[in-house]
Amino acid sequence: MVSRIHSGLAAANSSKSTLVTFRRRTAVAAAAVLVGSILSCCEVTPTSSLSPADARDGLVKTIEDSAAKLDARRWSRDHAPEVGDCDGQQGERANYTYGYGAPAPDGDRGADAKIIADYWTSLGMQVRVVDTPMYVVYASGGPVEGLSFSTAPGDYYIAGTSLCVPGDAAELRNVDNG
Repeated sequence: MVSRIHSGLAAANSSKSTLVTFRRRTAVAAAAVLVGSILSCCEVTPTSSLSPADARDGLVKTIEDSAAKLDARRWSRDHAPEVGDCDGQQGERANYTYGYGAPAPDGDRGADAKIIADYWTSLGMQVRVVDTPMYVVYASGGPVEGLSFSTAPGDYYIAGTSLCVPGDAAELRNVDNG
């Protein structure tokens, strides 16, 4: 009988040891997958590797893609994207600004603000919504430096600033203006 107990305990310990080993391996594998997921989702292209044209085009695309999410029609740009010095670093770093507007549709401005806020959040941006006296959505990060969407009386308006990139704004302005 004692022999049976010892063999039963040995089998239990063996099973327990196998279970502990399995749990450890599972935990290590899960941790590796988690770290890999975090690193791959958070990989950011440094702005120094972006060209001024890439920064400008990324801003325009983000704004116009945002506008396409709404029911508003007849969107138009205020002007071509404008280049300027970034953070007072004249001749060293540049960024672009761009604005896009349309007559506001007859609809729920709050719902439209939520559409824009959700879209910008999906782009990895930090988003804040103000609802008085009108709906305005502000965002920063992600593919641009910052954006705003306003539901001002009469018009919808999306404006933004590109990421800062290496470049001389004066030279870029000459190139842009031909």
